[in-house]
Amino acid sequence: MDIPDVVKAIQSRDEALTIVIGNQKGGVGKTTNTYLIAYTLAKMGIHTLVADLDPQANATKTLMLTKSQQEDAVYSIKKTLMVGVQEKDLTDLPVKIMDNLDLIPSYIDFQDFTKYLYQNTNNEYEETHLLEPLFNPLKKKYDVILLDVPPFSIEITRNAVIFSDFALISLQTHDDSLSGAEEYVNTLSKLQQEYQLDIEVIGILPMLHDARNGVDQTIIQSAKDEFGEENVFTNIVTQMARIKRFPINGITDKDRFDKRVLDKYQQVTDELLSRIGLFIDDKEAK
Repeated sequence: MDIPDVVKAIQSRDEALTIVIGNQKGGVGKTTNTYLIAYTLAKMGIHTLVADLDPQANATKTLMLTKSQQEDAVYSIKKTLMVGVQEKDLTDLPVKIMDNLDLIPSYIDFQDFTKYLYQNTNNEYEETHLLEPLFNPLKKKYDVILLDVPPFSIEITRNAVIFSDFALISLQTHDDSLSGAEEYVNTLSKLQQEYQLDIEVIGILPMLHDARNGVDQTIIQSAKDEFGEENVFTNIVTQMARIKRFPINGITDKDRFDKRVLDKYQQVTDELLSRIGLFIDDKEAK
């Protein structure tokens, strides 16, 4: 299935294809991958929602800055994800960032999610399924939902995995990130078995920690040995200084440095869609 056909297949679904982007360790590029893949999907005409499930709210900050860049105005968030969870309604939360790209904003108050979870559930099933019914109405409004989850909250991770179709694992090339990927896959496997989930690992996306250091290639090879070469993206996100500017200024497309980053993420997103196409083909064959 070629990419235009995958796009059509995604757009023709009754519910959004939902992808959780994760790793049990922090600082491995999860948030960067989330908003740049989302931005690319939106540019391709795919109606995309980013749900920022991280109390640090870095995806929220970057995308709200992107909105300000697009519209030359400053915006504030009227309602956060945690308030939506408490009200048991997320449908009025999405903020339009640009054409085809919306955001469910997070804020520091989402650090209270775990306390709220245990105070408002009676068993483990309810604990892991609290967010699913809140996202179900949103699934009917979008083509793709990308979930940005924090590294150290197993409660948020479990809730996100429950209603996701795919998991994309972000791997920055250092040892902690690889062990975090292994822990994340183990978490997915346990949840799959316990709740008979249909979630699949769509792949592992490497981001170079230091392109001049031979350790990077060693970590990538270790990931291929551990998870299978076919499960590691062939497109690797190299170090680019402009990526570090986006959280300060928002995502821009003004010069060759911007375009270098956006071209790379077009390649990454194309590979992501190709991998999704393989799963669609496999399901249709069954």
